[in-house]
Amino acid sequence: MASFTTGLIENTPVNEVRPTITLTVKITNDDTIAATVQIMGFYVTGTTKTLYVLELFIVAPGEVASRIYDTPFDEFEFQFITSSDAVEISAWGKDGAGNLNTAHRIVAREVNPI
Repeated sequence: MASFTTGLIENTPVNEVRPTITLTVKITNDDTIAATVQIMGFYVTGTTKTLYVLELFIVAPGEVASRIYDTPFDEFEFQFITSSDAVEISAWGKDGAGNLNTAHRIVAREVNPI
């Protein structure tokens, strides 16, 4: 079992435009058996972290799954728990036009273990 986090992502508006509107999470199961993945999304207000996404699903061997979450918050964090070390996760922030926000791009090597 493996646990990862994006870490806290600052998403405060610049000139009244939020840098990231949605976060696309991509999950790849490179294992030979199905894997369970739990995704938890939190937003932060002051010193309080509040759960707003909780999803549990199965990824078949060799499958790539995508999930898209709204991120209308000044600060947010996503955490992932997988049943297999062969599961890789990346996250991609996108602006209102659907363009990638490179500042909010977290590839598999950058997701931090918990």
